[in-house]
Amino acid sequence: MLLRSPTALPPGAVVTAPVSVNPISGTLNRAGFDREKHLFSQGIAANVTLSAKNHTIVVSRPHWRASFHRAVRNATKHSRFQGLYLALIFGDRSELGDEMRRQLQYSGLSHLIAISGLHVGIVFALGYAVATMVFTLLKMVLRSKARAWLTLYGLPLSLFIGFVFALSYCALGYFAISTVRALIMLAVISGLLLWQARIHRLVIILLASSAVLTLVPFSAASLSFWLSFSAVTLLVLTHTWLAAKRQQSAIVTAFSMHLVLSLCFVPIIGYLFHGLSLIGALYNVLFVAWFSVCIVPLSLLAALLSMVSTHLVWLWDILDIALVPLEFALGFAPLFWWDIGVTDLVFLLPLVIMVLFYRWLSKKALYILALHTIAIRFCIEGESEVSVQFLDVGHGLAVAIIQGDEAVIYDTGSANDHFSMADTVVTPNLIAAGVSHVEGLILSHGDNDHAGGVLALQNRWQPTWIRRPEGNTTDTQCIQGTHWRWKALEFTVLWPPKRVSRAYNPHSCVVLVSLENGNQSKRLLLTGDIEKVSEILLARQLEPLSIDVMSVPHHGSSTSSSSFLHRTIEATNVVASTRLQSRWSLPSPRVREQYQQNGSAWFETGVDGQVIFDFSGQEIIVSTARSEYLDPWYRQMLRSRVE
Repeated sequence: MLLRSPTALPPGAVVTAPVSVNPISGTLNRAGFDREKHLFSQGIAANVTLSAKNHTIVVSRPHWRASFHRAVRNATKHSRFQGLYLALIFGDRSELGDEMRRQLQYSGLSHLIAISGLHVGIVFALGYAVATMVFTLLKMVLRSKARAWLTLYGLPLSLFIGFVFALSYCALGYFAISTVRALIMLAVISGLLLWQARIHRLVIILLASSAVLTLVPFSAASLSFWLSFSAVTLLVLTHTWLAAKRQQSAIVTAFSMHLVLSLCFVPIIGYLFHGLSLIGALYNVLFVAWFSVCIVPLSLLAALLSMVSTHLVWLWDILDIALVPLEFALGFAPLFWWDIGVTDLVFLLPLVIMVLFYRWLSKKALYILALHTIAIRFCIEGESEVSVQFLDVGHGLAVAIIQGDEAVIYDTGSANDHFSMADTVVTPNLIAAGVSHVEGLILSHGDNDHAGGVLALQNRWQPTWIRRPEGNTTDTQCIQGTHWRWKALEFTVLWPPKRVSRAYNPHSCVVLVSLENGNQSKRLLLTGDIEKVSEILLARQLEPLSIDVMSVPHHGSSTSSSSFLHRTIEATNVVASTRLQSRWSLPSPRVREQYQQNGSAWFETGVDGQVIFDFSGQEIIVSTARSEYLDPWYRQMLRSRVE
């Protein structure tokens, strides 16, 4: 369970309080973070919330992890790398700044700043090496009988001590699922070594993965599980191929394996993260080894010594110096980041295949692959003239209107000091759709759930213009009677009648977007959070309208979607931007039923996820991120409440 508390709770604390328990839920879009999948893969199936209004009793008890954490925080309080140390030692990323997170992502080194399988393997190897060296020294000074005993049991003891080291390290990270998987893999491999079984490396990988999926079955929903085992499998296959080919030095072999692994993961990383670091392979060559040999062992040693004495700050100073090259290199990472859309992947995947298998592919096969790639590219480009995407941003609104590689955004979703829907949802989906430029941004009104991400979106995309119904500017106003054209689309503002100093729900900018195609006209109506009074006044000024796609006013609240609106506007498809099981209980069942009785196809982002309308010729093709037939098994469990 995921515990939410209004105040920080120390590790080991015993809490007595009334709580509310709710199933986990999250947004779902074609791109961006999938919270439901992530939490489910960690074995978390419910949210437990402590309310600040209820009486809560917290009893703090001595806890060794808390003591370690406190000692490291005190020792590194003057270090600019404190966030990195806490992440490496405890898996605590709360102190990592937004800029550091961004640089780590752009460099492809995010996997280094966490307790992952790589770090657990490093600690296991460290414990095994220490035990082996100690036993070797003991053999030199002990009698023959003791030497014989160490010779017989030295390997099992070394493996056991290495496993104890790894187990202790995982305990510091509160046995995160990724570390538990690593421990299971180490146990399987250690057992096979002791058994002295002659088994192919790929069989060992299959046995380890089977053990992990048996003991931690929800790992099947974990992206890191599949990436880890895929990487290990690729390394084994590459090493086997290089060994069979010819004798090479260890450095050349290691470099070749890293190059092949990097190439194989190029399309995977591009698809998952909608971008690629052009020098990520170089960053990993340099810093994976540096962290393995230096940073991780020294960090753990410094943490251990900090528990013994408070006068060993000099060791953390050495670590600060050791991290200066990383800090310097990360500063250049954003310069080499390449955003990747679907059309880019169409070219990228065949290119990787040709590079990896050029020795085995004939010219005919290369020609066929190139022609197939070009044909797919033309099919993708010709899929739709205009794409309207209602993004799933929880309780809020964000709509992307896309033509070619440009977009206009209507509202941005919410934001706070540490999080923005514009960064986590809007931007990844724009990149995935192949957008390279945001032409404009329309803000319906000033509430956070609609305009909270404006600064984040401005910083990332630098839109040419921003229109809103509030403020003193006249060139970018969003008031009744304003018209403008963008490529094939005509924008007409229907409401509000005049500018206001601060736009609230009744002042929401209502925009009619029209696409003329021969004798056919397709219309999109975006309504913000207008309520009943605004609807009545607007209905008096409008002739009856036939709308193809419409956003439901105010998330389907009972204070909107009045009979006046229904008598004036006939909508074929309507979308309510909502959050599943929100505290406001939106949308209203009465509102939903009214639209459906009027013949509108009802969509709800809290239920359907991202809703996409592709305007292609005379058709409007509708697709959603969730489908009751295509949903993976874990999402069916969550949505059917069987977890």
